[in-house]
Amino acid sequence: MSSVTYLVELCRDYVGWWQDGMLEKLDAVDCIQRHAMLAGIVDEIGQDEVQRLMGEAFAPVDDLPSDYASQLVMQWELADPRDRWRWTGEIPPAQQVAAIEKPPHRTAQSTLDAFHFVMSLGDPERLAAWLRNHPDAAAALLETLEAA
Repeated sequence: MSSVTYLVELCRDYVGWWQDGMLEKLDAVDCIQRHAMLAGIVDEIGQDEVQRLMGEAFAPVDDLPSDYASQLVMQWELADPRDRWRWTGEIPPAQQVAAIEKPPHRTAQSTLDAFHFVMSLGDPERLAAWLRNHPDAAAALLETLEAA
């Protein structure tokens, strides 16, 4: 097997491993270069030829338009109604703010216990004062009275 054939097959293997996600492109190229140096291929055919063969091996994979990234962003934004206006000239959609629901008030057990204690004292004025100091709990406390 000639040195060039060996290098081309080596490049094909490393390109495949890179495409499969097993190697980063930089690591694949570094490995090919190291193999070429250790096998004496660089000395035999020269560094420029080694680089040309590596470039040919990776070229079909890299055959993307120079503005590929901006085309991809444009496709994503056109598909998203929130960003579509950037490309179509439409008026941007109004910002939608998620409604924050206030959780229902739950009276703490300690408040219920305190209420029952004040009730047990039998002093209506003290009970009225206590209820004024606990306005959020008043409705729930009255429900416990009605349930009892």
